[in-house]
Amino acid sequence: MKSSLRNTFAIVAGSFCLMIWAQAAEAQSGSRSNNALQPQTTYSQRQPSGTIQQTQPPVRETRSRVPARIGFQQFDHRSLDSLLQKYVDQNGDVDYATWQANQQDRSTLVNYLRGMGAVDTSVSSSRQAQMAFWINAYNALTIEGILQLYPTKSIKDHAPDANGHNIWDDFKMPVGGTEYSLNDIEHKVLRKMGDPRIHFAIVCASKSCPQLSQRAYFADSLDQQLAYGAGLFFHTPGKFSYDLQRNQLGLSPIIQWFGEDFGRSDQERLQYLSQFMPADAARLATSGSAQIDYLEYDWGLNVAPMRSVAVGQNTVPVQTLRPAGSATRQSAPIQSAPRQSVQTQNFSSQGSGTRGGVEVYRPTQQLPPCAQSRSTSQTVYGQQGFSQQP
Repeated sequence: MKSSLRNTFAIVAGSFCLMIWAQAAEAQSGSRSNNALQPQTTYSQRQPSGTIQQTQPPVRETRSRVPARIGFQQFDHRSLDSLLQKYVDQNGDVDYATWQANQQDRSTLVNYLRGMGAVDTSVSSSRQAQMAFWINAYNALTIEGILQLYPTKSIKDHAPDANGHNIWDDFKMPVGGTEYSLNDIEHKVLRKMGDPRIHFAIVCASKSCPQLSQRAYFADSLDQQLAYGAGLFFHTPGKFSYDLQRNQLGLSPIIQWFGEDFGRSDQERLQYLSQFMPADAARLATSGSAQIDYLEYDWGLNVAPMRSVAVGQNTVPVQTLRPAGSATRQSAPIQSAPRQSVQTQNFSSQGSGTRGGVEVYRPTQQLPPCAQSRSTSQTVYGQQGFSQQP
């Protein structure tokens, strides 16, 4: 009997101890589960609204550096300089076909122009830096417009084109938050800077334009480059001529269109321009007896002769720089618009015209060519040299 009671007591005691131990274990287990990492919810549970929710603590943000403002002085023209050396020949003609086909170099030009848009025009810069910037902008924007239109016979065929778009007014680039057309750059910026030599530096992609430089313009060599361009212009047949026997000077219509930039009277203009002419022509220009005639202006494209491509060839247009309609190739083949000859106005009354608004003038007689040949003039002026990186 006593043995049976002892066994029963042992069983009850053991059960009680087992129950106490189980409760303690359960309490301990519950405490651990409360401290454990909770499993992540599923994607559908985290994103009922369709927005991915952040499940990790945010990374502490660091203060971003404010980029330094870039002014005209700091802008880098070396990429344009390399492109011009690659695609412009010694006569100032451009290998548009090869340039157009090279997507890397196309992108380089586009990026150069886009980079100009980031320039802060309020940053203090020298006059030379500003002028070099805007000359390069004009020439680069013109080239970009032609590359988008090429093959074409003349920039005049797009001023306006069949849809009424004018490449000189409607193809624009942003600079410092303002958009500039070719006419804006020329008339609202460069001409107001008061150096007439810019007319021998900006090139509207035509044969009678000044010769396109194989180098970009740089602030530290600007004066030398402008003097070189002006001198070359007056030593190039077709752009200047003189006849000593007839006391005649054959001037480019550029001098007529922008006469007020060169002086207030015929004699003032000739006096200024004489510094760029051959010696005999300079004496005639300053003699007071010179008779002025105007040469025909050739609006034909300044395309490298060996690289010309037939008009109408199918190519894929490149859209850049918020191009306006005039700088976009039309699906129909480009047709050359007929150009009418008109009588020029009096020399002294000119100055407010634009390159795009003056028709070709055909003189009654062809004047003798300049005494100095193209090759001779290049040798003379080439000694000033832009072969090295400025």
